[in-house]
Amino acid sequence: MYRRRLLGAVAASGAVAAAGCLGGEDGTYEFDAEPARVPDAALSEAGYEGEGPQSFEIEQTFEVAGIEGRVSATSWVASYENPERASSLLVASTPNATVAGQSVNPLVRADGAELLRRLLEQGGSGGVDGGSVGDLEEVGTETRTILESETTVTTFATEIRFEDVGDAPVDTEGSVPALIHVATVEHGEDVLVLVGVHPRAIEEGETQGALMEAVEH
Repeated sequence: MYRRRLLGAVAASGAVAAAGCLGGEDGTYEFDAEPARVPDAALSEAGYEGEGPQSFEIEQTFEVAGIEGRVSATSWVASYENPERASSLLVASTPNATVAGQSVNPLVRADGAELLRRLLEQGGSGGVDGGSVGDLEEVGTETRTILESETTVTTFATEIRFEDVGDAPVDTEGSVPALIHVATVEHGEDVLVLVGVHPRAIEEGETQGALMEAVEH
């Protein structure tokens, strides 16, 4: 139960995949991202498992620089997990579209904490699978080479709180201290968002960083 709930705090991804897909000119426009994934060999070596990228559609109106329109976009998301270590990795790709020369993708404009908050809170508290994510404290950064680009991976400390803790290794308030690693990288015409989560008591950051570096798009 604990593993699934902790993973669900980040991997409730249907809405995440659709978070930033705007673009085109005046009228109605369609954009498609290319799926991104971690190769099977890298997953197997790290002890992770998961399904291939799944597509999601979003339609909404927008207004930028006096231009109004409706956009239809296809994004992709893949979720991987190591159940034995209660750890997960989310790989999302979304179109990097512009209107009047200005990006209208909120994932491009967001800073690290805002980006992470948007990902974790998509769909409201129900997206946390029985719990809620506490305050986010940036505790470090490192540089990784992802898709041949030098990319900053930011680490946040937080607590995931559950109403029914069951047999989870939590404190007296029913919360699991966790670390969350987040990176964004532009590749081709898309923006990729990579998010890893694991209990703070488990040393998993190096493994998740290596998986991020192995992403293909």
